[in-house]
Amino acid sequence: MDTLRKLPLAAIAIIGFALQANAITGEKAEFKRLADGVYAYVGKLNDANAMAIVTSQGVVVVDTGNNQPETRNLLKSIQSITAQPVRYVVITQNHGDHIGGTPLFSPPATVIVHDKVAKDLAALKPYQINSWRKRFPERAEALKDVKPIDTVMSFPDRMTLHLGGKVIELIYVDDAYNIGDVAVWLPQDSILHGSFAGYKERHPDIRPDYSHGTTWGMLKELEALIALKPKVLVPAHGPLGDVKDLTAMVDYLLLARQKVRTMMDMGMPLAEIEKKFDMREYVGWDRDEHLSWTAETIYRELKGEGPEINALVEKKAAGKLSKATDEGRRLTLILDDGKELRLRVTSETDIEGVADRTELKAGMKLTVLYQEPQAGNAPLGYDALELVVQP
Repeated sequence: MDTLRKLPLAAIAIIGFALQANAITGEKAEFKRLADGVYAYVGKLNDANAMAIVTSQGVVVVDTGNNQPETRNLLKSIQSITAQPVRYVVITQNHGDHIGGTPLFSPPATVIVHDKVAKDLAALKPYQINSWRKRFPERAEALKDVKPIDTVMSFPDRMTLHLGGKVIELIYVDDAYNIGDVAVWLPQDSILHGSFAGYKERHPDIRPDYSHGTTWGMLKELEALIALKPKVLVPAHGPLGDVKDLTAMVDYLLLARQKVRTMMDMGMPLAEIEKKFDMREYVGWDRDEHLSWTAETIYRELKGEGPEINALVEKKAAGKLSKATDEGRRLTLILDDGKELRLRVTSETDIEGVADRTELKAGMKLTVLYQEPQAGNAPLGYDALELVVQP
């Protein structure tokens, strides 16, 4: 696609300097009415967004909030406007900040995912199932004999729900490296939850292992979503937008690919490309820590390489927690030998000793089982599999 729509280099310098919006949502989540029976749950500080579609035959929830407190808050927001039960939970991305809250709703609600996601859920390991069952202590008894796959319905490309007069279209754009991302389109209201492609003024989270798709796949998805001409865009993260934000992301991706291609044509090695790659035309966009990964991913795409295969090694560690940020998602552990270990706590981390990750505080003593890539590259920290708070 970038060969069909190249941006003149003279114009590149002026594209984004006006885009210094710092598009960060507020410090508290907002439950906003978008249309009759349609509400957006806009996550705080660019946490994951969700939707609630309220009908006379039940509620459809789209994504589930960033962590346990946010999922509970989402449910309370829904219950404040209707007595109808949540009948379906549609998952747009198989990432913890979108799918992690499903055990609060299901069972009895049915979880709708793409076939690829259903396959992943059916293959969850025991520690992941255990974490899912106890994610919400108030639901532990109800889930003690349930597996995540037990309440799942999946589809291969498109699916349409007709519920209480609402038409809800679920759209998957076929791509080898689309891991099951689903857009949700409400044609009667011209409202779109854009899934992974729907960002507003945020550097996309594209990774060289293609676990978050590719720029090429994202462009293909954006093309399909732009054709819908949505009046309201609920992005995966960030403030509400419209179709202009989808086209802005197309321009962003084409420019990013062109920049990497230019450096490759100059014979630069990957390490130098990663160091020099920037998107300064988009000053103020959220998550500039994603840029290095984006450059490496584009490099692999343009060379025709598949995803980076990075073997993971499980390791154990013990120490004292010196820092817990992003509501316990990012931890810094000072090990017994004085070294520092950065960890990422996901929705699948099996936590013992506290109710959920938001209760992790500096000074706590922890033991942890975590995964370390053999290449050693983990900009956001190593993923914690099991974490125990010591008394």
